[in-house]
Amino acid sequence: MRVTSQRLLIDRALREHGGHLSAEQVHDLVETVLPGVTQQTVYSTLALLSDLGVARRVSAPGSSTRFEARTDAHHHVVCERCGAVADLDARVPVAKAVAAARESGFTPSGASVTVLGLCAACSAH
Repeated sequence: MRVTSQRLLIDRALREHGGHLSAEQVHDLVETVLPGVTQQTVYSTLALLSDLGVARRVSAPGSSTRFEARTDAHHHVVCERCGAVADLDARVPVAKAVAAARESGFTPSGASVTVLGLCAACSAH
C-alpha cells in the first residue's frame, strides 16, 4: 500500500482522538489540516486501515459504523438513546459462539460482545 499524506492524517486523527469515531467525525478532524479531502476518501481510508488491521470497525446497532485505533480483543457498550459507544474491558468467552458459527457453515473472522442499554448520562434523565 502506498503511504499518502491523506492516509497518514486520517490514521493520526483516529489515534490521537482515542475514541469511537464515525467517518464524518474523522473527516471534520482532518479537513482543517487537509482542505478539500472528501468524505469518500476518509471512509475508504478508514476501511483500508481496518482491513490492514491497524484500525477496527465498531458496528453499533442504530448508529453509523464507528472506527477506533484500538485493535486488541475487547467489547463495547452502546447507548440506545444517544448512540455513545465505549470500550468494555471484560473477559467474555466467545469461543463457543465462534465454534457454533463454524458448525453451521459460517466462516467467522472474530467475535465480540456489544452490550446495549443506557449510558450514565441518559439513565440520569
